[in-house]
Amino acid sequence: MSEPRRKAHAKRSKTGCRTCRARRVKCDELPGACRNCTSTGRVCEGYDVYRLPVRRTRRETVSEGLVLTQTPTGLRWKVTSDERRCLSFFKHRTIPDLVGLYDSSLWQKLVLQLSHAEPAVHHSVVALAATHQALEIRKKTSLGQSSPDIWSQFALERSSKAVALLNQRRMSQDPQLQEVTLVSCLLFLTRELLCGNYDAASLHALGGLKILKQLGIRRSISGTLISPVEQDVVEMFLHLQMQSVYYGTGAPLTIDDDLVYHQPYEDYLLIFRRLQDARQAFGPLLNAAFLFVASCRHRSDEELLAEYGNLEQKQLLLLSYFNRYLEQLELLYQATYPLLSQREQREADMTKLSCLGAFVSLKTCLLSKDQPFPEYLTPECEGLVSFAEAVVGRLQSHSIITLDSAVIAALYNASFKCPDFSVRVRAIDVMRSWQHWEGFLHSGITADILEESMRGDLLKMKEKRDAIAARIPPGVSFVTTPDGRSYARVPYKIGETERERWIDMETPASLYAAFSSNKSSSKWACVRSLGTSSPAGRWAFVLERGSHDVESRGRWVLFPS
Repeated sequence: MSEPRRKAHAKRSKTGCRTCRARRVKCDELPGACRNCTSTGRVCEGYDVYRLPVRRTRRETVSEGLVLTQTPTGLRWKVTSDERRCLSFFKHRTIPDLVGLYDSSLWQKLVLQLSHAEPAVHHSVVALAATHQALEIRKKTSLGQSSPDIWSQFALERSSKAVALLNQRRMSQDPQLQEVTLVSCLLFLTRELLCGNYDAASLHALGGLKILKQLGIRRSISGTLISPVEQDVVEMFLHLQMQSVYYGTGAPLTIDDDLVYHQPYEDYLLIFRRLQDARQAFGPLLNAAFLFVASCRHRSDEELLAEYGNLEQKQLLLLSYFNRYLEQLELLYQATYPLLSQREQREADMTKLSCLGAFVSLKTCLLSKDQPFPEYLTPECEGLVSFAEAVVGRLQSHSIITLDSAVIAALYNASFKCPDFSVRVRAIDVMRSWQHWEGFLHSGITADILEESMRGDLLKMKEKRDAIAARIPPGVSFVTTPDGRSYARVPYKIGETERERWIDMETPASLYAAFSSNKSSSKWACVRSLGTSSPAGRWAFVLERGSHDVESRGRWVLFPS
């Protein structure tokens, strides 16, 4: 029996112009503009410099456990197969991740709708999805180090296309232009954060906030926003501002200060009957508190002392509101938690964790940056770390990215400068196990900074012990190994299990690389908080002053304090 005849297919070009690829026809690849398009009166959209890897099956697997499907787009314009793949990934993977810990109509409705109606948002979405896929494939995040892989290059190309489209519409009177620009800005910002480019992400955050300021956004006495753009967009930028101010962006949008400081805000802190009521009342208070704490973190001890009277008045007012809010939240938490769904329980946990973390940061923001917290705060710090451990333990699975911030901020506030080193070690352990981007906060980077802060304090303690035989905390000891390396040995407990951590007294080279990859790192509050007791702290502050007097050690450069 003869073999059945196979239907011949013309081999389609993999490097054709975008128009022919979208039409699924063979392109003649004529330089500049292909003849297929020009001869039929079509506009040739040119050739992509970068193409994504060819799929292996109809259901494409790009890495273990990562499956993409081809789905109809419903768009009003032609899209290429690469863009379809990214749109599918964005819908099925990126949106669920960005929704994160709470339901969000911003990602689930608005961004998805705009990506099907606005070409600029469409290309921004494609760029973010490609970057997210690159991150999934690598299974590793890096700070400020651009990746040469094809996914990242494709994402950069799509971002450039989105910017070009926005620039073309800049002078139009389209009433939806501001919202399109803000959503695109949010997508650009998220992509830069996934790349570890804090400088670029901060610029996007500042740009979006300035647009909102120009639009005259304000908060009504009822707590709702008066805004010509979607409320969810404004709330997201306010949330990102809480994080970005610690990385040097400033605070151009202070719409909640009037409501919190000059209105009877206690009217919002009555009995909460639903978790949604508690979260709605908490938003403006959290925004105002984080901006206040950030302003204190950026001040030197001398500046804090000069303005202490005014700052203390604000601090006491905020503390009274937080204390009242926590009382009401705890009543609601204890009464309703067993009755909530798994997602609602997670939302309740994160709301409580955010509040406890902000409460500790408020209590400590006016303290000296060179001294540990007072001993009386240790039980509160330990309790916060224990609650964070329990919350993380209850999460069966979680995405690696979200723009919400709860776990990392709470652990940082509880452990930074805590006099009990065992509490610090536990916080660092939880943070490293979390492996998460929370907006501007990255668990691994923050854990490195916390460990560097602890290293600096241990070094000062060792110097004092050697010089004047000063006391050291119980259980802490210093060890020098046969190869000459110095370590601090810190005991701690997880439940009833006793453990110990050996802290290398030499700052790892990776921390210098993390700082040097972002030019604004010397302005970060978390870096400034390291002071001059640690090598990284000396490096950061001398970089800010622009000194060129350096001492080379290996291939890393240390600046003398």
